[in-house]
Amino acid sequence: MKKKTKLLTLGLAALLAVGSAAGIQSKPAQAAAKTYPALLKINDYYVLYTSPKAPYVDKQSRIMIPLRSISELVGAKVGYEAKAKKATIVLNGKTVQFTIGSKTVTVDGSSAQMDTVPVLDKGSIFIPVSVLSKHLGIKSSIDPKTKIYSMTGDNLMQTDMIKYALEDTETGAMVTPPGKIASNNAFAPVSYTYDDKKDSFTIKAKNITGTDVPKGEADVAAYLVTDAGVQFLNPKRERPAVKKDGIVTESIQNGAIGEDVNYLLVKGRLLDR
Repeated sequence: MKKKTKLLTLGLAALLAVGSAAGIQSKPAQAAAKTYPALLKINDYYVLYTSPKAPYVDKQSRIMIPLRSISELVGAKVGYEAKAKKATIVLNGKTVQFTIGSKTVTVDGSSAQMDTVPVLDKGSIFIPVSVLSKHLGIKSSIDPKTKIYSMTGDNLMQTDMIKYALEDTETGAMVTPPGKIASNNAFAPVSYTYDDKKDSFTIKAKNITGTDVPKGEADVAAYLVTDAGVQFLNPKRERPAVKKDGIVTESIQNGAIGEDVNYLLVKGRLLDR
């Protein structure tokens, strides 16, 4: 395994706040060095971890994501009625309501049935992402090989949290030399390992370019987002050559003392050298 690369930190100008039931902060309560699959992609970002628990597959084979991420990453307006155990999500002119433990979903006042139920876990509501995408009119698909669920749309990943946190990194300013990004779809995360003792994440990503990638051109760009800012890998780090279908491994450690990780986002970029 490579040595951990140096972390840099940018201050966040703003972060969205959501309801208490949807946004309870929690350090990833996971066993040391446990490995998790990559399950979700929103536009060019692979969403590997979401507070307070990573996206996961339930017993009905549905990918579940927390309500907070639906607000901050997808960009929907969310609300929660604690007494009724009901979550309301508004986006694209549609209103969708889920109730914890119920297979009934309400879309603009009309009821429909699901094959799974929303759950309350670690103080947050988890929603089946495929049901959400369908009823909100979000373009989505699932890769039959990787099983990664993708959501795409010009209005996704456009919240203040994303814009302020990742503005400089996404313009190519953190690439050496600056601005030389050839592709944002060159490496696909296969899995990540979370080490609870070190509060660090190790990402394994596959070369999906269909060809060998020369030395210096692989850029598996990982971002750890906390309430204090965003942390990312040193742009001057060594970038070995990667064979066709080969694996790149990158490790990133939470350097924000006392801050919990809200998101681990990854872009599998190719640099133009």
